[in-house]
Amino acid sequence: MNMFWSRRNPKASEEIRAPDLRFVGEQDGQPERRLKERLTAFFERDKSVKAAYLAKVDLGMGNSATVALCLRAQFGADKGMVEKIGAIFALTFDTSEHLDIILLTDVQETLLQKVCKPFFGREVA
Repeated sequence: MNMFWSRRNPKASEEIRAPDLRFVGEQDGQPERRLKERLTAFFERDKSVKAAYLAKVDLGMGNSATVALCLRAQFGADKGMVEKIGAIFALTFDTSEHLDIILLTDVQETLLQKVCKPFFGREVA
């Protein structure tokens, strides 16, 4: 499985491919709940996001699991959206931290739902 993902760091966003993506579970705690609340408010205004998950993910690149914001978005995530998400993330976490953003396919979302529930979901009309 070749998955496009975007890493947000204090300097710039970067696009990479993760060949062996595996979903491990949900990331949750007090700071994560604050982040989810802030992101939910943003996603309610941004109509392109259908569902959002905060998950522990093994990118299959020899590293340990990382935390990623996993999105089902109607039009994908453009650089502006990634930057806004990064700004929201920076309000909650230390600037030395980063947030990976994964754009999910149907199959990936089905696999993710086995180990993680969405914190945001939009009803489809």
